[in-house]
Amino acid sequence: MKRLATLVEGLDEILNGGLFEGGVYIFEGPPGVGKTTLANQIAYTLARREVRTLYVTMLAESHSRMLQHMEQQIFFDRHEVSAKVFYVSGYRELEQDGLKGVVSLLRGELMRHRPSLLVIDGMVVNNLEAMTNDSVRQFVHELQSLVSALSCTCLLLTSGHGNALSAEQTMVDGIFAFEDHGFHWRAERRMQVRKFRGSQIIRGQHTFCISTQGLQFFPRLESLPLIVTDARLGMTTLSSGIPSLDHVLKKGGVLSGSASAVIGFPGSGKTTMGLAFAAACDSESPGLLLSCTELGADLRRFGAEVGLGVDAAVTAGALTIKNLGHEDESMDEMGHKMLRLVDELKIRRLVVDGLAGLAETLAFPERGYRFLGRLLHELRRRGVTSLFTVDPEALAVAAGTPLADGVSGWFDNVFIFEADTALHRQVDRRVLTVAKVRGGAVSQSTVDIFLSGV
Repeated sequence: MKRLATLVEGLDEILNGGLFEGGVYIFEGPPGVGKTTLANQIAYTLARREVRTLYVTMLAESHSRMLQHMEQQIFFDRHEVSAKVFYVSGYRELEQDGLKGVVSLLRGELMRHRPSLLVIDGMVVNNLEAMTNDSVRQFVHELQSLVSALSCTCLLLTSGHGNALSAEQTMVDGIFAFEDHGFHWRAERRMQVRKFRGSQIIRGQHTFCISTQGLQFFPRLESLPLIVTDARLGMTTLSSGIPSLDHVLKKGGVLSGSASAVIGFPGSGKTTMGLAFAAACDSESPGLLLSCTELGADLRRFGAEVGLGVDAAVTAGALTIKNLGHEDESMDEMGHKMLRLVDELKIRRLVVDGLAGLAETLAFPERGYRFLGRLLHELRRRGVTSLFTVDPEALAVAAGTPLADGVSGWFDNVFIFEADTALHRQVDRRVLTVAKVRGGAVSQSTVDIFLSGV
């Protein structure tokens, strides 16, 4: 069966290639969740490939009002209106003649414009529930016959949740459920493909965001197909950036491709160790530091204060500092953003300062550790040596659960700063315990770290 790619980032990946030509698909969800924006995004993106769309609205709102909203979107091109994207109102036909009137309108407009995509926007469930099941089934049956004969793909946008337009009643080819969730101070949009005929898809709920570029989908990271490749640890050794730690590691550092966890309470030295590791990058092995709490300028200044070459590495273009987890980024959005930056910048050293930033998301309590395991696999597959800092208290608050004992199993190396309170420890001295080192041994289990002289 021939596919019609939506060309929407992440969506075709979820669908394993796109929608099927001649299929009827329901987009259902509450008002404001992004259904109309998505349909227009698909239409105007396809228009750049000379694909025609017939967009039929069932609401009393004028097309000019809709287009005013669309003008804020980068994908919108007014020159394509009535050239490749044709807007038609079916409100009067629905009010006067019901679904039969709508079918008659569609038949005439489809024959007139010969589109490859048909969008029917505004099939309000309250109106459909007042009709008989037979009339709804008949409508969808005739709709399927029309689009199948013309090799046209149909998107049916409704505010329902599978009641009047259920899969059993309508025999549609796919149902996409859109939802908006609140979580602490964040908001998270999700989409789930509840039904999709003819192909395997990436199952489960996938988050998405809406911006001036339209909708962008983030498939569940741990549900993506595994790429068969060599994801073993490398044979070379990378410096941790701290000479005293490298000295006790028998190999003189950590193995390339390994993932390290640095665990400690606030002020213990986690960020300092992360900065030291990041600052050891160079133009041949570029570094990326993703901070969940600190600003980039503050990290550069702090690095200079403790004698680390963070600022010099950034100035030389070897190190990039970005923030992670700001605004309403979901866990999957952060994971895909991280991997995209790694690929684009050809990163070899990665520091994520604050695992709690990933944990303060709606999905983490349910799938966070599986997500983390897949993320580390993807980083190793790319040849990235990574270091994650972990504050157990912050992680417990963010995730709603204490640090799981098994989380250290995902990491190749685990370093733990002693839990002495600020009142009892020396100002510039920290004690680091080497709890685990993959592919090597240590000459001693603890290391003195001096913040002013690393």
